[in-house]
Order: sequence, then structure tokens, then C-alpha cells
Amino acid sequence: MAKMIALAAFLLAVSVPIAFAGMADADADGLLVDCGNGNLSWYDLVPGETVGDVISATLSAAGVPAEFAPEGDGECVRSVGGQGPASIGSGQDRQECVWRIYSWDGVSWEPEPRDVGLQYFGGPLALGFYPTESIAPVSTPDYADVWTCYKGNSSSDGVSRSHGPDSVALPLEWYNTYPGAVDCSILYADGLIYHTAAGLYGSVGMDSLAWLYCLDPVNRQVAWSLSYSDSGNIEISTPVIIGDMIILTAGNWHIYCLDRFTGDALAELYPSGSSPDKCNAARSTEYAVDRSDPSVVRDRLHNNSGISNAVYDSGALYFNGSDGIMRCYSVDREDGFRELWTYVPDSSVRGCFYFYPPHIADVGGRKVAISGNYAGNMICVDARTGEKVWTGALADSKGNHAGAVTAISICSGERAIACFADGGMVSASGGIALISLIDGSVIWEQDVLCSKPAVFGGRLYSYVTYSLNGAQTLVSHDTGADIPLENGYYSFWVDDGTVAWARTTDALSVGGITYCGGRIYSMDYSPGSEGSLGGWVWCIDADNGDVVWKAKVSPYGGSAYSMCSPTVVDGKVLVGNDYGAVYVLSETPGAERKESSSINYESQGLAHWSWLALIILAVAFAAATVWMYRRA
Repeated sequence: MAKMIALAAFLLAVSVPIAFAGMADADADGLLVDCGNGNLSWYDLVPGETVGDVISATLSAAGVPAEFAPEGDGECVRSVGGQGPASIGSGQDRQECVWRIYSWDGVSWEPEPRDVGLQYFGGPLALGFYPTESIAPVSTPDYADVWTCYKGNSSSDGVSRSHGPDSVALPLEWYNTYPGAVDCSILYADGLIYHTAAGLYGSVGMDSLAWLYCLDPVNRQVAWSLSYSDSGNIEISTPVIIGDMIILTAGNWHIYCLDRFTGDALAELYPSGSSPDKCNAARSTEYAVDRSDPSVVRDRLHNNSGISNAVYDSGALYFNGSDGIMRCYSVDREDGFRELWTYVPDSSVRGCFYFYPPHIADVGGRKVAISGNYAGNMICVDARTGEKVWTGALADSKGNHAGAVTAISICSGERAIACFADGGMVSASGGIALISLIDGSVIWEQDVLCSKPAVFGGRLYSYVTYSLNGAQTLVSHDTGADIPLENGYYSFWVDDGTVAWARTTDALSVGGITYCGGRIYSMDYSPGSEGSLGGWVWCIDADNGDVVWKAKVSPYGGSAYSMCSPTVVDGKVLVGNDYGAVYVLSETPGAERKESSSINYESQGLAHWSWLALIILAVAFAAATVWMYRRA
């Protein structure tokens, strides 16, 4: 009988969540600090008698300041690293965001009381900055590395705190192909890959639909998929992961809240005059769209953009629309979407927002949301209230007004790098500028075309090309001498725009840069043809510009353009392109394939390996229990 009880306890332990008091059996002890905006850190946990003792000792050992405050009859965590309670919106629309405590039950994070005076029983803990305990951190002891939104966090800085491969094995670890282009950033959580695929241009039927995919790279299969738009718009937006939800913005002006493990629709935000197409009315929220303002109508991309990428910060979802309006909503799997504020810029600066999200930054202790539009203007509002802070226009050194702000990267010292271009389908002119986030003034500007940069440690990294009638030379930081401008990857010093190094190449790249562990990563925008040009993923030493490795993606085609920065996470580089493929590059070789894989458009549901494993485990548990009972 004792053997039966022991075996049953073991099987139960691996199939049923463990109680808070049993967390000492967890594989590894650590404290996760999840800032609720894509930024997170893991620390070696210092044991103590109470939860407060553990948090205080662990953060103190890591040099991270923390404050506690009275709450009810106990005490709670008030701030971590200077980040304290946040209130977004006003009146009845206000939402509060605070630090919450979670324990690891061996399967998922479980919310615990905020009272830090409770006894600590061992095992991993998490602090998460969220508005409700129904949202839990995405990073876990089993899968610590995550990439949850466009360029990684709410400031879209393109900096990964994970690690990439030291080399790339061939054949590539895995790829998956689709009828339409993959132009979004690729997300990663719980070892799963999430991305969208646009419908095949000019097609009809299934191939014309845009899809959201969840890929299982371990078993090299589609975990689930969901069609979400046949609007004919360009579907290139990147979803955002919030806890166990994934939020999908679309060119059809709908925003979908889905369960990220199953793809089931939880809630929907839809434009007035239409109807929800994934949820019933009780779980849907209507919002007003204004596409009539002349400043927006004249923009080239007004009619085929819809909703931009979104970012999540302090319990709020921020996104732009091609109607030139910035919006801020709360989102919850139970309560759906709720408006916190909406900002309509003045007609003098209003313009179509393409797929770039607002960028959240701290300025003088206040959170602000900064966006650039296709009227060549920048807009900065208070992220808590949506009130205007400043607006401004970008121009080159000759006074030519920018046609589009194509990228913003937040820098230290309350500054930002802004890239701009003429706004044409293929830009011939533009520039890059360092902007003060206090008032929008330009600190320095250079007439060179730059891809979406990454900024880290006082340096910015970008692919640079000539601007029509622009600069022919740049200035060396080391010597002060002029150096000829050639197409290629560059590192600039943020403070003055001088060049640290240059790595020339004729293969065009506009998708942008990702920084990770002293290296930068990018992918060619050029056609994936044979020869030296096109189809390459680059890994370059961020300090000196030396090429660490290059790898050509395969399969590919003549339209293998890459629109987004690589995702570098968990020893992998994840990229996609217009050929219609997602590629996984790592030090693990894949299987040789003669042709592209076919796509199953139906969600696998219970056929997914995780469900099959759970069913098998449950059957084994039942059989073992019966066998032990009979033996007893």
C-alpha cells in the first residue's frame, strides 16, 4: 500500500499543480522581476523566513532598490528599481497597476497575497507589475527567455537580454513556409514561436487570408493557427503577448484578444459601423474610427494600414491607427477591452501611423508615449492621461520636410534617435536625428538613410545608405577625419553621431537591427538569389564590426525581402521574409528537406503534443493506481 501511495504521489506531482507550501521541490530557485513592459530580470534567490525577507535580501544582493509600504494589516512591495504604482486614465476609466507576488507551482505562476509578511516555504518567486492577478509573468523557470512584442519591449529598443548562437548549423534547425509573406516581428514564449502571415497578394480562397500561427519548434509543427483577416490590407503587424493572452492588431481595424495556448478568441475590439467577427457582442467593445481628416487622407498608406503594432506598459495597451489617432486601452481575458484614453492630434501634425507602435519612455519621472507618422511629424503625449506634451516636425539639413518618420529608438539621458525618409515606396532621401524627449528639439542630424536601429551603451547600430543630395562622408570618432559613406552596417556614437566602425556591403537591409550580448543581428532585404547578395542573416561584433557569422536562409525566392528585425532569444535567431517563411537558426542542425512543408490551416487542438502527453500521463496514472490497488 505504501508503494501505491508513493507512485500515485509521484504521478500526481508531475500532472497536477503543486500547492504553495510544496514549492521546495521546484527544480531551481530564483526571483523573477517582470516589469510588465517586456523588460525582466532573474536573480539568485536568497532564502528567508518571510516572503518579504526573501525579496528584500535577493534584491539587495543584486543592487536593486526596493521599497515596502503598509497595506491593510500587512505590508506590500511598493516599488522595485524606482518603478512604483501607476495610474492610467481618469475617473471611472482609471486603472491601477501595482507589484504583485507569484509562486511557481511546477507548471505555472500562481498569484499570492501581496502581504510580504507571509511565511516563505521555498521555491521560485516572481514579482510582476500588472493591474490584476489574472495576468501572470510570461517568463518561467522552465522557459526564462521570452520576446513578447515588437522589438522586445514597450520602448521598442531592439535589445535582447538573452543569447544567440555562436555559429549556425546547416541545414537550418527548422523552417516553415506559407502562401503569403511573413513581415511581422517573431515572438517567443514557453518555447513556442508566434507570428502572422499575410494573405497571398492577388489570390482568392484560403490563400488570400491572413493568419496567426503558433509554432512548436521542438516537434517542428504548427501547434495552432487562426485566420483573422481578408480585408486586402497589408498584414504586417506584430502581436503582443500579455500573460496567457496574445493580442493581435489587424489591417481590418479589429484587435483580437486570444488565448495564446489554444488560439481561442477571448475578446475583441472592433470599429464602429462593423461587427465583431471572432467574439459575440457580450465580449466585444466598439470604438470610433475617424478616417476623414484631410491630413490623413492624403497619406499614401492611409487606406491599407489599419491598426499598428501595439505595446504593453503599466497595465495598458498602446497602439496607433492609420487614421492618425493614438489610443490606450486596458485588456483582460475576463473583462475584454476598455478605453483609458484617446488622443487626436491637431491637423497641423496629424498623419497616418503605419505599423510602428508608440514608444514608452520616462521623462522627468513621467511616462510619455512617442510616435512618428507618415506626415513626417513626431507626437509626444503623457502616457497616463493622453494629454499633449509636445509635437514637432523632422527635416533634413536643407530644410526639406520629412515624408515619414520610419523608426524611433529611446536613448539614455531623455533622448531618442529618430530615422526619417521621403515617404515613397522606395525612399531616396532622408536622415537620422538625435531628439530631446523633453521638448522635441533636434540635438544633431545627418542626411543619411538608416534602417530601424538598436541603441545600447552609448552606441547606435544601423544599416546606412546614401540619401539623395545628402552626405557623402561621415566623421570618424577616433580620428575626427572624414570617411567616405558606403552602404553597409554602421555603429555611431549617440552623443555626437560620429562613426565607431563600418562594415560595408551592397546587400540592402531595411528590416532593422537587434542587439544581443555584444553582437548585432540583421537580415538582408535583397532578393534571396544565388551569389554574394541577398538572403543572408548577419551576426556582427558590436564592438569592432567584425563578422562573427553569416548564414543564408533556405528555401527562398526572388521576393525574399525581410521587413523586420531578427528575434534573438534562447540561443536561436528567428527571422521571416516575403518569400513566406519563418526560419530558425541555431547551433542545432535540422533535417534535410527537398521541398517546402504544407500548412495545416486548422488548429491542432487536442492533437497538440502537450495535450497528448497529458492524456497519456493521466491514463498511466489511472492504470498505475489500479495496479497498485490490486497488488495491495
